[in-house]
Amino acid sequence: MDEKKERYGKPARPFELWNIGNYELAYWKENPKDYLSFMIKLYEAKPLNGFRYIHATKGPRAVHIGSSSSPVSMDEIRNFITECINNNFEKADVLGWEWNYEVNELAKKVAETEGLDLRLIQIPNVNELKSALAGTNFDLKLLKIPDQVIEKSLIPSVKFNELAYLKLSKSVSGNELILKIEDFNLNPSPEVLEALKNLKDTRQLIDYWAIDWDYKGDTFHNQWQSYRTKKDLKVEYEAKHKYDEKGEYQVMVKVVDIFGNDTNKVLKVKI
Repeated sequence: MDEKKERYGKPARPFELWNIGNYELAYWKENPKDYLSFMIKLYEAKPLNGFRYIHATKGPRAVHIGSSSSPVSMDEIRNFITECINNNFEKADVLGWEWNYEVNELAKKVAETEGLDLRLIQIPNVNELKSALAGTNFDLKLLKIPDQVIEKSLIPSVKFNELAYLKLSKSVSGNELILKIEDFNLNPSPEVLEALKNLKDTRQLIDYWAIDWDYKGDTFHNQWQSYRTKKDLKVEYEAKHKYDEKGEYQVMVKVVDIFGNDTNKVLKVKI
């Protein structure tokens, strides 16, 4: 057998390492009070009791923390906005791991009509939190992390970034779903403004995006992806998928920008 024979003639594609069935997520689902307490500390907020949707305050801002087991929904945000207005808050933050399809387009518009300054904040992913704890002899199970470790190891190392503006369109033809990125933008920090000087389209801020066409609400399965290269500084903006069976499906879109930040969206489609 010729050892020099090329076994795979195609260039390698980017990949990510995922911890299947993260025990942290399972623990948080079973212990929501510990989850809320941990996130409030990590966001450097102060807990606030007596409310259904307002979990904490950070300075003058009311804070709502989305569930670890489901995407933040528009109904959830509307209820939070109402509670903020009824209790004289003028500024508010919603933290989330994942976001329903319509949230990014509608949430701020709804808040503006009520006179509320609303920010949508992406919670750092589990692997980022684990990396920040490396060398501390503590795992991410909430009850095992002392406050001083959160303050010294986690808070300085992780960032809560405002959610990028991601506009998706979807269309169904027979058994085929077509998804398209219509717009993508980041908050205008100095780094973003500098990057935009050399870009013709704000969608070129996307480094990589991937799709799970049948997302079950737990592990993300990368079933399609597009990424930029040195020769082509833009991703494909349209993706297609044919389903074998008709029915209702949940689709998760994961976008990673050129600064390494994740933006995740979940949408429902009927085939």
